[in-house]
Amino acid sequence: MPKMRRKDRFDILLPLFLFLLTIITRIPFTSKFLYHMDSVHFALALEKYDITVHQPHPPGYFLYVMLGKLLNYFIRDANSTFVFISIVFSSLTIIALYYLGREIYDKKIGLLAAIIALTSPNIWFHGEVALTYIVEAFFSTAIAFLCWRIYKGEHKYIWLSVVILGISGGIRQNTIVFLLPLWLFSVKELPIRRIIISLVLLALVCLLWFVPMVWMTGGWNVYHEAFRELWLFNTGSVSVFERGWESFKIFSSALFNFTFYGIGAGICVLSFAAYYVIRRRRLKYLDRAKVYFFSFWALPSVFFYLMVFIRPANPGYVLIFLPALCILLAVSIGYLSGEFKKIIKKDIYIPVVTLVIVTNLYVFIFSSYQASYRQIKKHDYDLSIMLHNINLYDPTKTVVFVREPYIFYGFRQIMYYLPEFRVYQIDTAIAPTGEVRKTFWGVNRETFVTDEIILPKSTENFMVLFLSDSRDEVMKIKNLSVKKLQPTDIYIALGHISLIKEMYPELKIRLQNITKDNKHEL
Repeated sequence: MPKMRRKDRFDILLPLFLFLLTIITRIPFTSKFLYHMDSVHFALALEKYDITVHQPHPPGYFLYVMLGKLLNYFIRDANSTFVFISIVFSSLTIIALYYLGREIYDKKIGLLAAIIALTSPNIWFHGEVALTYIVEAFFSTAIAFLCWRIYKGEHKYIWLSVVILGISGGIRQNTIVFLLPLWLFSVKELPIRRIIISLVLLALVCLLWFVPMVWMTGGWNVYHEAFRELWLFNTGSVSVFERGWESFKIFSSALFNFTFYGIGAGICVLSFAAYYVIRRRRLKYLDRAKVYFFSFWALPSVFFYLMVFIRPANPGYVLIFLPALCILLAVSIGYLSGEFKKIIKKDIYIPVVTLVIVTNLYVFIFSSYQASYRQIKKHDYDLSIMLHNINLYDPTKTVVFVREPYIFYGFRQIMYYLPEFRVYQIDTAIAPTGEVRKTFWGVNRETFVTDEIILPKSTENFMVLFLSDSRDEVMKIKNLSVKKLQPTDIYIALGHISLIKEMYPELKIRLQNITKDNKHEL
């Protein structure tokens, strides 16, 4: 057999090196606790898949949970299982980005885009926690790769593209919606009959996970009601079309911050490159196919997050279009370096690349931004302090109330890590329809939903977990013992159960004796 050429060895070893380097850089920084409320949703779904009680939350994330179930059979720890998934898909995202950048431009652009993504604080962060966003980043990049090949005439990839697109919807349902415009753009030159057949195949792939998901939920009506409940009380009625400028300010600020966590100083490079192109009237020289391609890739999700909904606590939303920005940033660095070399006779390529990478490293390792290792470390430490202090009380005599869904230190984390306690999430939201949200509560890692809170007869005390932003409200209640859990911003208030109506006058609460017929109001 002929010897493998140096070029062929490089083409094999470079992606392998990127894969291993990504894993090596992720392992030391992994979260030790389930990081987010959604992370606990996924963990509970491993034990019992039930969307009606947010195990996981709608719309279901079916294939993500099922992959977790499979791996957890061997790993035997929910957080470790989902973090393992995040690490692996971080590595796959970097490799896919390298190949995509190389396919659209050249190896140099592909490698630089991969390095930018490898050091990206947002991508790095989501490779350390139990959330779905890094998996979506991989599928977004892989689908973009297939779409570009289809657009350039390799039509055989149309079948693989719809299979991958359908699978991505089983991970995060919004992925199909946001990437379908890119897919339609890529197949626009194909015969309409072939497009229709491929869409039928896409529908069949989706049905393979959608039908069992709905069946496990309890049927279509139950699934629809669970989805409706989430939309009414979480994501609905907050769009710019309904709340105007107020929502736009929140959404645009969150989108900018999350993008900064993604490419750091690269935002300045991208902005300056765009300004330079416009100022020098170079727009007409741009490759229109690539302009359309990146626009159809990124703009659907950007528009949704700007105008409809984005949660300011979840920087992972932007990972669906962040790979596109990594490639565009790599291209912008090369372009500006070439232009500046003509003017100042110096090559600024290495200094700019260094600036971007060093900024990324600083943001992730040393800053306290949302997408940073310090945030992961702080969360693990603060959560351990909180759980330790709650566990000092007798769970047979003490119930725990958490006002609203504190995402990182709340109802779900207590319920999962201290299963012997009864924990209630107090969220008395009222929908535009006038409906009042039911109370989610749990014990022994089982979740329940109720209109009325019925406490066991043995209950003597109630504990209120809250953060510093609710301190003044809680301190108004007399005879409560309030304790700040140093050095965190978490507080615990403890009081006799007779004071519960002063704390939550809007709730329906009853104390129940051992026998069902012997109940009385508090």
